[in-house]
Amino acid sequence: MGSGDAKALAGRRQGRRWRFGDAVFDEGSWTLVVAGRRIPLEAKPMLLLHELLLQAGDVVTKDELLDRVWPGLSVVEASLPTAIRKLRLALGPPSDEEAFIETVPRVGYRLAIPVCVEASAPDLTPRIGSPAQVSLPVAARMRGGVKPWVGASLGLILVLLTVGGYAASGKASGAQPLPASSPVTKTEALLALRSLDADQLRALMARGWDPNAPQFGDRNTATNMALEACEWNPAHDREKLMQVVRMFLDSGERLDAYNAHGDTPYSIAKADRYCGPDHPVTRMLHALCYSGSNPPGDRCLATYERERA
Repeated sequence: MGSGDAKALAGRRQGRRWRFGDAVFDEGSWTLVVAGRRIPLEAKPMLLLHELLLQAGDVVTKDELLDRVWPGLSVVEASLPTAIRKLRLALGPPSDEEAFIETVPRVGYRLAIPVCVEASAPDLTPRIGSPAQVSLPVAARMRGGVKPWVGASLGLILVLLTVGGYAASGKASGAQPLPASSPVTKTEALLALRSLDADQLRALMARGWDPNAPQFGDRNTATNMALEACEWNPAHDREKLMQVVRMFLDSGERLDAYNAHGDTPYSIAKADRYCGPDHPVTRMLHALCYSGSNPPGDRCLATYERERA
C-alpha cells in the first residue's frame, strides 16, 4: 500500500465488521472474506468497498468516490470503473456482477444488497450477551469514519445505544438511558429508524429530536427514512413500520411534505421500489390523504405526479 493509500486509510479502522450476502468485510483487520475464503484485493478496490459500505443503501456519486479514494489526485476516467470491476470480481462471478454493486447511470454506484454492521466493546459485551448489531445502512452519512463529536469508538456507541434501547422497551435491566438533556445525533436516529424501534424513537423525541425536520440526505424526514425498510429489508415487520410512521404523523409530519426530489411519504410508500400500493402502510397513507374532512388529496402526490395529473 502506497503512502497515499495509507493516508486514505487513516481513521477508517473503527473495529466494525460488515456482513452482506456471503461476504464479510472486517474494518479492523482490513480483510474481505467471501464464502468463507479470504480474498486478496488491491488497495483502491478495498477503499471503494469501504466507502460504499459507509453509505450502504445510498447512491455514492463518482465525484464522491474519486475524492475519497483518490484524494487530491487527478486520475484517468477509467480508474474508477476499473477498480469497481476488480471489486465486483472479488465479490462474485462475472455473470452476476451487479448482484452486489449497482451502477446508477451517469451518477455513481451503490450496494444492491442489505448490509449488516457489527461492532463490539469487549468490556460491555458480557453484560448484554452479544455484540451490538444493527441491520442496513448505519454510519451511511458518517463520511470518513467517526466524527470527533461521536467519540473514539463507534462500537462503544452502538453497544450503549443497544443497551439504552433495551432499557426503554423494558427488555433489559440495569441499563440506563442517555440523559434527557443529551443532544440527539443523526447516528442515533438512524440506528433506531433502521431497526424500527418505536420505543427508542420515542425516547429520542423526548430528548428533543424532531422526526419531521428534513435532517437526512436529500431533505428526507424520518418517515421517508423508515419507509426505506420496504426496499432494504423485505422481511421487515409491517406492524412495526405502521406504528413508527403513524407515530411520526401524530407528531406533526405533513402528508404533503416534499423532499429534494419532490417526493412525499405517500409517493415513496406506493412506489414499487419501496413498499408498493398493497402494503398496509401505503393503504394507511392513501386513506389519510383522501378520506375524512378536508383531506390533502392530490397534495400527497409527488410534485412530478401532480404535474402529470
